[in-house]
Amino acid sequence: MSEIILELDNIIKKYENQEVIKNMSLTINKGEFLTLLGPSGCGKTTTLRIIAGFETPTSGSVLLEGSHVENKQPNERNVNTVFQNYALFPHMNVFDNIAYALKIRKVNKVEIKKRVSKMLSLVQLEGYEKRKTDQLSGGQKQRVAIGRALINNPQILLLDEPLGALDLKLRKQMQVELKKLQKKLQITFVYVTHDQDEALNMSDRIAVMNEGIIEQLGTPEDIYERPATKFVAGFIGESNLFNTKIKKIDEERISVQLGENKMNVNYKNYDNSKAKESYVLIRPENIKYSTSKPQFGLIAIIKEHSYIGSIIKTTMELESGQEIIVCDYDKKKDLIGIGSEVWMSFEPEDVVIVEEG
Repeated sequence: MSEIILELDNIIKKYENQEVIKNMSLTINKGEFLTLLGPSGCGKTTTLRIIAGFETPTSGSVLLEGSHVENKQPNERNVNTVFQNYALFPHMNVFDNIAYALKIRKVNKVEIKKRVSKMLSLVQLEGYEKRKTDQLSGGQKQRVAIGRALINNPQILLLDEPLGALDLKLRKQMQVELKKLQKKLQITFVYVTHDQDEALNMSDRIAVMNEGIIEQLGTPEDIYERPATKFVAGFIGESNLFNTKIKKIDEERISVQLGENKMNVNYKNYDNSKAKESYVLIRPENIKYSTSKPQFGLIAIIKEHSYIGSIIKTTMELESGQEIIVCDYDKKKDLIGIGSEVWMSFEPEDVVIVEEG
């Protein structure tokens, strides 16, 4: 059983009577990589600042290893933060930036040198000790910031969009390095981002936030394959959402009707009382199309083919006017011409039901 290291209990945060965090409860396990994911203004950075102690919740509790810390200052919590702008000291070299917290605590010079050397090795910056921060690349600056945050062995490392200022190639490289570092140190990481790919690639669990609440908490696979709400389905990856008739048949099956077409789907414990608030989700990679009529299908018109590296993305339009996205990983097959009429289909096991949210 996982050991809980941090608990947010019924957190509310108001600014001038506006609730930016709405009765949030969340538990974070020791040694896990948890990501707060959502659009700008959803409350994820405010949540991180409450954990760090830079913000005090209007109400609710923050418990670190079972002890209340909601009213404690940042330096009274064994939690460190890496900011998006890194917040390095420009007048100090790499060694002094990383050693700063130890010097404040008056650790002896021999111990400081030993621990900084170990940290430089850990973040792959050996030989950069005497460099000023303005002589470093973006990725190197980020490593210095991480080294400085880790030097005191915090229980939790908080990271507020630390890769946002990096170019795409370096960002992907740093994602891999950060995940390896977290696994090696077994320190709890709480990571804030609006980048869904970043969250899916790095996280043990993801909390998808929207307007101050957590819409869904789960593994990357859960969030992508089984989104709980329309918002999560639309925010994570590309989605085809159908507002359709759904009827419960029994505890194991539902009936889905799209236009004149009806199919029965294995779907446990569907709540029929929410039928008017539910949608059918089909991911683009799970849709097929051809000129031959399938057992279950909808007529569509090909609008566009786009080459996107490893996939061909096809946009088509249904008779209802709804646009559908299809992703195909077979780039060698012959593409059906623009303006052609095709049959769009999918397998019953690829149906996911999501609520309005």
